Amino acid sequence: MKKKFLIAAVALMAAMSAQAQKIQIVDNDGNAIPLVSVLTEDGVLIGTTGLDGVLADVKGAAKVAVTHVAYKPQLVTVAELPSHEGEGQGWGPVRRITMEDIDYGIDEVVVKPKRYLYVEFYFRAFSYIEDSLRVYTAGILPVSYDIQNNYKSKVRGAWAFGGAANKALTWNTQDLHYEAEQGVKLAASPIETGLRKDKRYEEKYKTSVEPDGENRWIVRNPEGVMGQILHDDGLSITTLDGGQMQIYAGKVSGNKNDVKMAERREKLNYTYQYTEVFKLDEDGAVQRDGFVMEQDYWVHDSGKGKKTTITYLYAADKGYMDEADVKVRGKEISKPYYGDMTLDELAEYERAHNIPALAPEQQKAIQALTMQTGKKK
Repeated sequence: MKKKFLIAAVALMAAMSAQAQKIQIVDNDGNAIPLVSVLTEDGVLIGTTGLDGVLADVKGAAKVAVTHVAYKPQLVTVAELPSHEGEGQGWGPVRRITMEDIDYGIDEVVVKPKRYLYVEFYFRAFSYIEDSLRVYTAGILPVSYDIQNNYKSKVRGAWAFGGAANKALTWNTQDLHYEAEQGVKLAASPIETGLRKDKRYEEKYKTSVEPDGENRWIVRNPEGVMGQILHDDGLSITTLDGGQMQIYAGKVSGNKNDVKMAERREKLNYTYQYTEVFKLDEDGAVQRDGFVMEQDYWVHDSGKGKKTTITYLYAADKGYMDEADVKVRGKEISKPYYGDMTLDELAEYERAHNIPALAPEQQKAIQALTMQTGKKK
């Protein structure tokens, strides 16, 4: 009997240890933070939080690192986190992590508007295959928006790549550059403004924006919640599940090509989500020159496994210029930053422009990758 009891006790303990450990990540006001990357101590990607700030399972990791474009990175011990029951949410017990805003900002645009709005973006991009970091790059995207021509963007200057990148390791830096460039193009039109005013979102994507408490709104379509808008500390923070919006819109469009694309995306387990941060003006509205930062997150199944791409974009500098000023600035950027940059050179640019540092766990993973590829550190 004792032996049977012991076996049963051991089995129960094993079952308990194998139970998925949920975590929820919130800000100082208790608001959920979506799209937080959760990593192991060695920089392996465990997963990302959903719109409710929850990651369903840390996969047995005793310590996890959490990173997000708008918050300070942390390394925490899971067992020491405070427990939260998630009343009314159906989560069950969940460990909660509170992240702090990063001390990041750039000067207000105070110059009388000229023809071009110049924004100097700094980007980081990570490519994971089956949660293992394969390619990392970072660089500068100098972009000018012609405000007299519907903000059509024109890129001047050069892409500057650095860190670890190896064509033999699946995708090269050009793939990440393309994803970063797509994010830059989106930044020309704040997504919050589009969701509220652009008929395309209502008619094509079938979305609505509804109040959800003070300074908070939710974005819905007929399938459920697709995103949220939060006004906090003078900032507009919009997070959207663009993949689900695209798939639903394709299904109901009536267009054969759109339906096929929606079906293909479902088959590939396609995910596209992003968070966008803009400054609010004195009236509490979002203006195009208020871009602060953005995080994009793509996932799909490929022939070589699950591919995850994450890009961070920061406004390193911005202001209104005429055409001559834009050309001069493009040349200034091209000269020192053309071609490959080392991690040290990238770090120097980050310090000079007050860009938040990488989390140590991400730095470890990048350094490990440089040893594989032979790139300069």
